[in-house]
Formats: sequence, C-alpha cells, structure tokens
Amino acid sequence: MRLVALSLALSTAGFGAELMIGSKAPGFALKKLDGTEVSSATLRGAKATVVGFIAARCPVSNAYNQRMIALYRDFAAQGVSFILIDSNSNESVAELRTYTKHAQLTFPLYRDERNNVADLFGAQATPEMFVLDSEGVLRYHGAIDDAQNEARVKVRGLRSAIESVLAGKPVEPERTKAFGCTLHRVRT
Repeated sequence: MRLVALSLALSTAGFGAELMIGSKAPGFALKKLDGTEVSSATLRGAKATVVGFIAARCPVSNAYNQRMIALYRDFAAQGVSFILIDSNSNESVAELRTYTKHAQLTFPLYRDERNNVADLFGAQATPEMFVLDSEGVLRYHGAIDDAQNEARVKVRGLRSAIESVLAGKPVEPERTKAFGCTLHRVRT
C-alpha cells in the first residue's frame, strides 16, 4: 500500500492533483494565439464547456483533428464552449499558428505557456478532455473516444458526455483513459 501511495505521489510531482469528477473547476485565464484572452469567468452561461489538451507535434492528437472539428461543429451552436489548449513547452506560438492553418482547425486554440491550466486540471496527455456542466462542475474526464483509428471506435466518451450534460442526465462513463503523448511541461 505504501508503494502505491509513493508511486501516486511521484506520478503527480511537478503538477497539480487531478481534478475529480463532481468537483468545481478552478478559475483560469488563457490567451488565444492572436493574444485575446479567455477566462473561466467568461464561460458563465455556457450549457457545457469542453476543456481539452491537444498538441501540434503529437501524432495521436493529430489523428483526432477531424473528430474535434466535428464535435465543435455539432455542439458549439448548442451552447457548448470549447477551450482547446496547447500546454507543451516545446511548441511555440508561431508553430501553433502554422499548425492551426495546416490542420484547418475551425475552433480557437489557446496557449498555456507555463502549464498553469494543465496543472490545475491535472492533465497529463494529448489529447485529454474534461467536460464541465453549466455550473463549472467536472462531469467527464478522459479520451475523445476509445480508438485512434476511427474505424475501430466503439465508445465515443466525449460525445456521449456532452450529450448527457446537455440533456441534464448523469454521464456514463464519467471517466475513460486518455491516451496519447505526454505533455511537455515547463521545467522549474
């Protein structure tokens, strides 16, 4: 038991503890690539908010670009806010501007220069998603779906979570395993 506790403590060293299902999300502020800001306070009134961590250099995250665009297209008009964030210290704003243009991303991308928001949520991978209800309470944490190859997808965790939150129903499952590339955090 002590080994498990030590292992858990070491695995979260360097960033905040994971935000737990049912907890209110912490306040935060970010900048879009064009310099305009968004804060958690500006999200009031959203029926749900997707906070997601993605990366320009991660092939797993990139395999999800079209699915993320489809989710944004399908749900933004229904009052769902999307805050998709790059927290990788090894990816510059210039690189991210090129990436968004090349990948034809239709949603805004935010930069988390010092991993502050990733640390608040306890994000570890890209892509990794969090769904908040209209009160800012975490209802889902995990993967977009269960297979990098879209033809093999059986569980669409993120889509299902958004639909459940919009319908006022409990999210099932509340948690799935996010998989992809490790976030490259700023070393302190």
